[in-house]
This record gives sequence, C-alpha cells and structure tokens, in this order.
Amino acid sequence: MTGGELVFMCADTGAVVCVSGGDAAARVLVFLPTGETFWAAGAHVRPDAVRVSAMAALFTAPAHIVPGEPVAARWVPLSIAVALEPAAVDLALADDRPERVTALRGSGSIAVGSVVYRVEGAGWLSTAPAGPVAQRARAVFQDRSATFAAGLAGAVMVNTEVRRVPVAELAVRGQARVPVYRLSCALGGRTPRLVTGEIRDTLQHVTFVEPAPDGAGWVWWSAAPFVFVRSGTTGLGLVERTTRADSPREPSAPAGDLPDPY
Repeated sequence: MTGGELVFMCADTGAVVCVSGGDAAARVLVFLPTGETFWAAGAHVRPDAVRVSAMAALFTAPAHIVPGEPVAARWVPLSIAVALEPAAVDLALADDRPERVTALRGSGSIAVGSVVYRVEGAGWLSTAPAGPVAQRARAVFQDRSATFAAGLAGAVMVNTEVRRVPVAELAVRGQARVPVYRLSCALGGRTPRLVTGEIRDTLQHVTFVEPAPDGAGWVWWSAAPFVFVRSGTTGLGLVERTTRADSPREPSAPAGDLPDPY
C-alpha cells in the first residue's frame, strides 16, 4: 500500500491505529484510551496484514514533531500483528480522484513493552494520492457500519455493502494548524445521515510538520482519535487535518483563544 493509509479501530480496547505509507519509512501511530500515544517508523502492511516491530516514542501529552529536531519522549518496544480481511469490495472515492477505499475487518494484538492488548475491529484502507487534504474522517460504529469522509467525497459501509456517497458538508471546529476538536459531517445519498464527533481526549493528538514538496513553506498534518455519533449509535474513529504554514512552529497564542469549552 505504498503511499496509502490504514486506519484501524478496536471498540473493545478503544485502540486506534494509523499507518501511513507501506515501506520502511511508514509512519505508525497508536492511540490508547489511557491517553498514551505511540509513534514509530517502519511497518510491513499488506491488504491482508499489518506487522510492526520497532522502538516507539511514548507521548502522554500533545506531540509536535518536526524533522531534524529531537523528540522529547521515552522510547519503548512496540509490536503490532493484525490480520486483515476485506469487509466489502473496494471502490473509487470520487470519479475525479484516483483514491480508492476498502473497508476491512481484523484481529490480532498490540504489544507495548510487556503489556499485550488483544484487538478486534474494523477500519479503512485507502490509496491516497499525493497532495494535501484539508480534513478527513474515518469512523466505525457499534452496529458494524462505517463511514469515510474526505472533502466532498465519502463512503458508507452497511453490513457488507459499501457505497460511495456525497459529503454535503464537513464542518470542523478548531483553529488552523491545530488538531480538529469537533466535527459535523452531513452524508448524502439514498439515506442522508448526520455524523457528529468530538475529540476523545484534548491532550491526545499528534502533529507532524514537514517541508512542503514544492518547497513553499511547511505542511502540517495532525491526527486525533474521535468519538462519533450517528442517529444515536456511537462509534470510534480518527480525524486528520492537513494545512500549510510558513513556519514549522505555531505562534504562541493566549489561552483564551482555545476552542470553547476547552
């Protein structure tokens, strides 16, 4: 899945795993409901499995990672072994974009040091094209349905059927170049539905800042686990935001500028 991304959610443990890329430079994030976040590089991801065995940085507060700068974190062994299988056929997210998405189910384990978590859940595999995406949300619900939204394109899975749907609106709350705190997503199609979400823990999010490929400034990519609600059914997922900036550092702002009520 070179250039793609896997997001996997386990409802039982509350773990959210995000793997971007598919080679030795892949970015691996594990968010645990305890508030701990683990970041590692190096993964083997195939459509049928994800395998990670690496030293990971442990964060217990928001992390801001810039290439070439030291990472102030404790390093611990991280292992991920999750077998995956398609939950539905894959499809193109939009006619004018090459991105394809596949809903997956999986089970296996996540080991942090000597602590092993058995995980079983579902998620999305996407072959994202190069280039920034303003925001993207993936969720899996208690009734085993799932949603994927990116810009004006989206997908919904119900039972084993996955279909493309328009995103009538994807509204987010949160300052620019910081993680999203709240989200409202109106999905169209045969059965219009509204999905709302809120960050699970305001102290649990990661921001990566990298030079822009075209040399014009910096690309900020942030991700955080979210709790979602759709028609009274709760779910778990991940929300990402990608923006550009002139600097790898955010100017200091007074505390009063944080999104209400945080």
